Amino acid sequence: MFSRDSQHLSDLAGSAAENGFTGIVVLGGDGTASHAARELIRSGQSIPIAVIPAGNGNDWSRTLCTRSAEAAIEAIVAGRTAILDAGRFSFLDEAEREMDGVAFINSAGIGLDAHVLQRSIRYRERFPLRKAAYVFALGSTLIRMPLWEGSLEMDGDEVYSGRYLSITVGVCPYVGGGMMLSPSSRPDDGRLDGAIVTPISRWKLIRNLPRIYNGTLLDDPSVKSWSGERFILRSAGRICVELDGERMITPESTAGLLIESLPEAVEAVVGANYRDSSRASLQKY
Repeated sequence: MFSRDSQHLSDLAGSAAENGFTGIVVLGGDGTASHAARELIRSGQSIPIAVIPAGNGNDWSRTLCTRSAEAAIEAIVAGRTAILDAGRFSFLDEAEREMDGVAFINSAGIGLDAHVLQRSIRYRERFPLRKAAYVFALGSTLIRMPLWEGSLEMDGDEVYSGRYLSITVGVCPYVGGGMMLSPSSRPDDGRLDGAIVTPISRWKLIRNLPRIYNGTLLDDPSVKSWSGERFILRSAGRICVELDGERMITPESTAGLLIESLPEAVEAVVGANYRDSSRASLQKY
């Protein structure tokens, strides 16, 4: 069955249990998986979701060890599943009332990550770059690096105030096709891991690009990290946001945003190495 758009996909996922399905399988990337999973979460359905990766990033599949179609199909046939956390994101107005709350399953990126994503989308619309679009977008952004300003609160305590280059709050560690911007994130610990990159020179950022991919980003003194259940960012200006690899349209009246953990929110089909991969990640950080 082919979905016409994201809303149709959500409708199909939302009606799955009602129609007697014991699970759903989607073909696509992180955005496709996110739209289907968030509808399962919203409607309170407990059926598992499986993803056959066919997107540009496939970061959720990377975490679940189902990066190839073969691995995903093997896991589906084996019936191997795990209960995973998710997150809930909402914008805040001037009175800090929540607006447009939605669930996400992988990560929320604020600042540079979202800015580069938006630029990569424009590149893909004009050129046949696919996955390379993100690399080109990152390179062009480094020419004139944007900065944002705000204060970050975790579980009621202010943990950072000032300018920042990027903030990532992750359920899972991977974003942007394998980058690890919140490398200590675990999808089944009931918490979210936040990492902020403070202002640095473009040359230092370029030198540290390998750390973004090999999981040692938190070793850099320019990066600060926290683990908690509830994050609030109060912004001094317009906020640039992406959820699960898709850009968010920021309301004009936005004064901040809220990101909170949803423990044990979704059941997903996982690859044979999922447990070993999770343990290795936990031991490293």
